[in-house]
This record gives sequence, C-alpha cells and structure tokens, in this order.
Amino acid sequence: MNRLTVVAIAAVVALASGVTLVRYVAGAEDRAAASARPVPVLVAAADVPDRTTFEEAWTSGLVVQSEIAQAMRPASAIADPATLAGMVADGVLRQGQLVVNGVFVAPSDASGPALPPTFADDLPAGSVAVSFDAVGTDAVSNLISPGDLVNLLVQVPNAAELGLPDSGGPAIVHVFQNLRVIAIGPALAPKAGDPNAVANPGSGGYTVAVAPRDAARVLFLTRQYQVLLALVGPGTDPAPQSPVGKTDALPPELTADAAVAGSRGAAR
Repeated sequence: MNRLTVVAIAAVVALASGVTLVRYVAGAEDRAAASARPVPVLVAAADVPDRTTFEEAWTSGLVVQSEIAQAMRPASAIADPATLAGMVADGVLRQGQLVVNGVFVAPSDASGPALPPTFADDLPAGSVAVSFDAVGTDAVSNLISPGDLVNLLVQVPNAAELGLPDSGGPAIVHVFQNLRVIAIGPALAPKAGDPNAVANPGSGGYTVAVAPRDAARVLFLTRQYQVLLALVGPGTDPAPQSPVGKTDALPPELTADAAVAGSRGAAR
C-alpha cells in the first residue's frame, strides 16, 4: 500500500469520525433539552390524610396539578386526575409529595381498617366548625332547628367599635347572614334527603361551618358582645344591612305587618 493510499484512508476515517462527533454533540443537546422540558404531574399542596377520597383532595386543593422536568419525573408518576376517580389515599400523602401509582387505591384495596366517620367528615370542604352560645329570646325562643339558616347579630356599645359609623350609643349589627346551623348541642342537622327534622334540644350551643378566617371573627365577636340570632325564612336573600341604633331604631312604617307584606309583594 503506497503512501498516497494511506493518507486517503486516514482522511476518510477522520471525516467519518468528525461527522459522528457532530451528530453525537447535536443529539446530546437535543437529549438535554428533552430532559429539561417540563411535563405535568400531580403533587400534594398540603398533607392529605389517610382514606381521603381523591375527589375531596382534588376539589379542596390538597392535590394540584404541577410541572416537573422530564428527567426528574418518575415512571410511576400520575398526571391525569381522571385516572384516580373513586380512589382513596392509602396512607398519609405529605405536602410536596408526587402522586404515583399506589398512593391512591380502590377503597377495598386500602391497607388497614377504615377510619370511623366523624362529625368533621360532613363539613363542607375547606371549612371549619365553630360554636357559640345563644339562648331563649336571643335565639328565637329556641325555635331554630339544626339545618336552619340564621342571621348572626351582636349588640355593641357603639357601632364605631367595629369600624362602622358612630351610632351615638348602643347598636345591633349584622355579622353574618344565611349561616347554616349544622348542630345545636349534640343534635346534628339531618343529612341531605332525610325528611325527618331534628328538634332544638334547647342547649344554647350553636355550631356553624365557616371559612377559617371567619372562624376567628365569629369566635371573637360572640365572646365579646351579646349574641342575637334571626331565623331566616324561605325566599329571604342576604342583603346589606346597616347597624341599627337609637337614632334609626324606628322603621319607616310603624306597622310591622305592612312592612313584611310589602317585602313579600316585592319578592313576587
């Protein structure tokens, strides 16, 4: 083999090696870009208790959809919430944990005995229950039943104490309207579809479900001031209610029946 042939073969080998190197480098860049590409995952935004249904965890925001680099996504990670319908958490899912196969399972496959139902299980998602005392005429003569809607009012020395316009003396202020009474003492509101009403046991302890921040408001106001309840009748919608003090205690019409009849006519 002469020297010219050797040089030619070496040139061909070098060219092939260069092409292969260029392709490898380009492929590496593509692989790196693909590994960094965000892909969808499900993740726990807060601790999910054992036996929590996926529907409850999803609607309450305990489990949310997020993204993660493809290279970091486990092969068992679940991205489609629809695949977890009807399943329950098999153990506690900790905040920040990815939802992977086996985290949510069919109720019959959950390990360990099912937790007994509690009063908390019936609370609306995202709410907390708080209680306050109201008795006798302050609570519509104990005619309120569990499940009824009530307006919560407090009597204050002056509306200005609550940041409202000066009432020039004692005033009664609406705090919340259309609060659902979920229990009175140990008597619970009937479940949906149950036609049997529950009588007021006369204990004076009213329990309602509210947002966490409103729980502090209810507890503060009902312990600071005299509590009054108004029973809400059918077709009565919440509306802005100004405080009532001695300067505006008299109604525009002095006949209560006429005022009620007028409001009913307007409702029609």
